[in-house]
Amino acid sequence: IGNGLQQVAAIDPELAQHEREDLQAEEIARLYAETISTLSPRIMVNGQPQYLKSDRTVNWIRTLLLAGLRSATLWHQLGGGRLELMFGRKKIMREARSLLMG
Repeated sequence: IGNGLQQVAAIDPELAQHEREDLQAEEIARLYAETISTLSPRIMVNGQPQYLKSDRTVNWIRTLLLAGLRSATLWHQLGGGRLELMFGRKKIMREARSLLMG
């Protein structure tokens, strides 16, 4: 996954932003499909069929799923746990706001 994400990061920065984002989402979705989606139990996404038939929507869903799994893994590796996340939510939100506001 790490090597695949490095390749995604190397996608031509000269492309228009929407083209680059679509290409990145496509590559990350492919990476997700080749790695995480092969594991059991599989994550099942429910939704309106007309939206889930769109390749772009499916790519974004897979991209977000991989981002969520990476975030959870990093959180765990840095010593975070379920209880800390549940009971420290306000502190985390304050910190996130301060980082966003500069």
